[in-house]
Amino acid sequence: MAKSVNPAPIRLVGHRAHPLYPALLPVPIVCFVGALITDLAYIASAEMMWLDFSSWLLLAGLIGGGVAGVLLIVELVRAKDRRALLPHFLLLLAAWVVEVFNSFIHARDGWTAVVPAGLSLSIVASVLGLLAGWAWQSAYRRSMEIVS
Repeated sequence: MAKSVNPAPIRLVGHRAHPLYPALLPVPIVCFVGALITDLAYIASAEMMWLDFSSWLLLAGLIGGGVAGVLLIVELVRAKDRRALLPHFLLLLAAWVVEVFNSFIHARDGWTAVVPAGLSLSIVASVLGLLAGWAWQSAYRRSMEIVS
């Protein structure tokens, strides 16, 4: 007869990482970087389509980042050692807050929706998002080394 295996507790960091959070983490990062790229395309062409793309990417990134942030807050409350997750959480939160303001700026009409404030905020949020992803990978690798 086969043995039944009891599942281990779900963790975000470690060899048994929660499957939903790693799937959601790239959503805000990709959307925020995509908004930066579409902002640059708008500056190059002044085509309103790019401004609309930026606004939709910001919305998708904010929703994905919000869901990922809620999962990360739950994990921070549950975690015994918060030091590995805290830098990642703070960087992701900072990127999300910057993009909230960027979304308000992108709600303007025409050229002033992107130049100069929208583009500046897109650059800052993209860098923060990429750093948050890097911090996640660093924490994940560190936890794998500890477990191994």
